[in-house]
Amino acid sequence: MTMTRGLGLGLVLGALLALTGCIKVDQTLTLNADGTGTLALRYGMSEQTLAQLKAMEQMAAQAEEGLRVEQETPFEFDPEQVRAEFEADKPDGVELTALSSEVVDGWKYIDLTVAFDDIRALKRTELFEDSELGIERLNNGHYRITQRGGGDEEMPSDMEGQALMQQMATMLAGFRIVQTIVVPGDILDSNATAVDGRRASWVFDIAEDPNVLTTLNQTDLTLTFAGNGVKLPPVSP
Repeated sequence: MTMTRGLGLGLVLGALLALTGCIKVDQTLTLNADGTGTLALRYGMSEQTLAQLKAMEQMAAQAEEGLRVEQETPFEFDPEQVRAEFEADKPDGVELTALSSEVVDGWKYIDLTVAFDDIRALKRTELFEDSELGIERLNNGHYRITQRGGGDEEMPSDMEGQALMQQMATMLAGFRIVQTIVVPGDILDSNATAVDGRRASWVFDIAEDPNVLTTLNQTDLTLTFAGNGVKLPPVSP
């Protein structure tokens, strides 16, 4: 399961967020010219939210109603458990190179870095399998990267639905997802929130956008960059 829709981001935002509060995700995908790269991921959840999740699990177990909230990676905040789960299912060509945890201002965080020989191997991991990431080489030799939002899912559109989204903003205080892609060529075009050199970042922040869940659901990430000297495999979303 990813927190970035990946990620995704496919990730992840429905009942968990509505019921138990907020998350923070900062993901950076770095692509090298030869197709290798790294994925750096930092995700966090407030200790209060984690306590709520634990209480919900205990109540469900006592009631024996079959209701439970499973904490699968990356909702797991025990580094040893994160490593064990990753190593158990990792494909060839992917390595977990760094892993740590910390608590800051009442938030619990996991930081991890994964190195890959091929982006297609990364997409076979649990961390990135739902990312909807696509890479294509254009006729002019440049590359286009896309990452689909969740636009097929129904989101509230009427006034009552929008009012509900506004109310959820209070429960989701602190919710923030940042997705960054670093590419091996000059960025020619992108709908990113910010572009700095060969780095493009998309920011989804409840503090800036009270309808951030709708925005995240409806936004397709796009980026085109120069392909001189670059050899990336095509990837279907």
